[in-house]
Amino acid sequence: MKTAVTILIATLLSLAAPAQTAEEIIAKMTEGKAAEVGVAWVADGKAHTINNAGHYPLMSVFKLHVAVAALRQMERNGTPTDTLINVKATEMMADTYSPMLRLYGKRDFTIRLDSLLRYSVAESDNNACDIIIRLAGGIEAVDAEMRSIGLTDFNLTETEATMHADPTRSYNNRSTPLSVAELFRKLYEESILGEPYAALLKGILLSTSTGPNKLKAALTPGMTLAHKTGTGFTLPDGTRTADNDAGAITLPDGRRIYIAVLIKDTRLGDEANARLMADIARVVIRHTAKGVKGVKEVKGVKDITFNCHIQ
Repeated sequence: MKTAVTILIATLLSLAAPAQTAEEIIAKMTEGKAAEVGVAWVADGKAHTINNAGHYPLMSVFKLHVAVAALRQMERNGTPTDTLINVKATEMMADTYSPMLRLYGKRDFTIRLDSLLRYSVAESDNNACDIIIRLAGGIEAVDAEMRSIGLTDFNLTETEATMHADPTRSYNNRSTPLSVAELFRKLYEESILGEPYAALLKGILLSTSTGPNKLKAALTPGMTLAHKTGTGFTLPDGTRTADNDAGAITLPDGRRIYIAVLIKDTRLGDEANARLMADIARVVIRHTAKGVKGVKEVKGVKDITFNCHIQ
């Protein structure tokens, strides 16, 4: 009887308590973590942020900025997306993450622009990224192009090569989470790219193969995610400089959530980082998509469970 009364009281209290906002739930989820966690999302015309004041290392998320800048230049010049790009052997770093290197080797070759973009964005190829930076006119030109579309609260000064040579320089390519979410929003809502350039990039983002256990793990049937991940360097003390995922979630009713979760100087471990990103995305989705079929309501930081022992 005592157990039944306890359950009844706890249930009544949970029903009487005011519903928590997504911001409150996520703030509680990230509180006391051995990491700095920044979150932002834009949905239904409103921006939401948690720990947005700091600047977080973008890592490979900046490959989205690079792709947009290069495509805008290609569009201005009337360059077709299937244009052949000449790549020199000297542009292929051997000791970096590069699926393209495994295929072509360290030699001169040609590759289509759309394929190069797919390597850089969908597969996070570091060599492909630096080649695209070269096509865009250098990292300074990429930074300037982003500012020309009204993007703020970011800084881009490093290439994959300079960060590889000195990992501490990766902190120079930095952004607030909201700035990243805003870039995705601009891609989908402000026509910063015309066709077929916009469709190409959106398709590539949808095909991203990295980070299936991050934001993507929060999706339910009928949802899609066009995203870009980023993973930092591991310092001698075991600290991971960054672990990120950002993208555009399309809900079954057609609405979109533009979301960025950037984790800085984390000692949580890669699996815990990914799990945290997925849990944050679930909260955002459930609060944004209330009433949408297949999306459960969120009542708090975690579901209330009771272990009942009849005495």
